[in-house]
Amino acid sequence: MAKVLLVEDDDLVRDMLTQVLQRANHEVMCVANGEEATVCLQKYEPDIMVTDIIMPKKSGITLISEVKNRHPNLEIIAISGGGRLDPTGYLDLSETLGASVSFEKPVDNTALLMAIDLLLHGKKEKTGDAAH
Repeated sequence: MAKVLLVEDDDLVRDMLTQVLQRANHEVMCVANGEEATVCLQKYEPDIMVTDIIMPKKSGITLISEVKNRHPNLEIIAISGGGRLDPTGYLDLSETLGASVSFEKPVDNTALLMAIDLLLHGKKEKTGDAAH
């Protein structure tokens, strides 16, 4: 089980991803934009952050950059539908800034859960925690 911070401005996508993550026994904290995520990270210490890229108030690109500076060990998964542009450009940039994995919307739920499990397993190996 991972503690996941989900940052997504689209209510339907946020609700659907929350259900998918909760069904997989992950603890989910949801926020609607990058500003809310910044505030949330002052109190909540997630294992993984899943963030949209195109959002109001603070973009996912800005959020990823800030989070990697303040929380260098936080694993980040970027998701994007691309808005008016091709999402791969945003996703490539998100990985350059520190996202571990990125997915185009609509997100493949199985692939997302597998990525979370792999990132969580990698974190445990880095910290020497052999428990699964």
